[in-house]
Amino acid sequence: MPGRFQFGGTVVALHRSGLNPDFAVGSSVRPTGLENAAAALRYWERRQEVVANNLANVNTDGFKGERAFARLLDGNTPVVGTTTDLSNGSVNATGNPLDVAISGDGFFVVQTPKGERLSRGGSLAIDADRRIVDANGNQLQGVDAVPVGAKLIAIDAQGRVRADGKDIGRFRIETVPPGTNLQHEGGGQFSTTAARTEADMTRTKVRQGAIEGSNVSSLESMVDMIAVQRAYGAVQKSMAALDAVRGMASAELGKL
Repeated sequence: MPGRFQFGGTVVALHRSGLNPDFAVGSSVRPTGLENAAAALRYWERRQEVVANNLANVNTDGFKGERAFARLLDGNTPVVGTTTDLSNGSVNATGNPLDVAISGDGFFVVQTPKGERLSRGGSLAIDADRRIVDANGNQLQGVDAVPVGAKLIAIDAQGRVRADGKDIGRFRIETVPPGTNLQHEGGGQFSTTAARTEADMTRTKVRQGAIEGSNVSSLESMVDMIAVQRAYGAVQKSMAALDAVRGMASAELGKL
């Protein structure tokens, strides 16, 4: 016949075959308690990685922060989902004619060794082949080479580029669907498998002589980091408590 006994406030139910897999302190603790706690630790570790990456890019031109959120799988196991915050960063005037920023939706398209990537601009330059390139030497798409000897580069709000008054093209500026999760790459670039479309230039403007900063708030990120560390510590304590209960159960049951 099943029996029940109590130690340390923990009620344990016994069967002929041994310990019932459900035991509790006031309520039932499933045998997956430690596994769920371990999953929670992995969740908070991933949250910490996201926040740390945001903090590391507080001063990266055109950087878009990530936002982490929890999703529950079967068995109420938490996993991290992330989304890219596409809100605008602050635009700071520099006076440099080869500094560009975008206000509104949209990204410049640059050609890299890995293929086309998206960028929010920054400090541009003219390379040895007279191409307009980003800080990493990647060519901005949509614009021809700057004529030799040209001195005055003018970029209007629509992204059209003129060299000494000669039209040499218009920057390709594209958008992604709402909710698209962009993949961060080095050099302030982004990649995505989502379909891209031409930006609506009635709502998107290019600003010459300015650079867009990161949209990450260092203060908010520091607060997030502290919250993550506290939550991680709380889960560690929970794991220690669960382990202690199991150890107590094993020790007491061995006396029967």
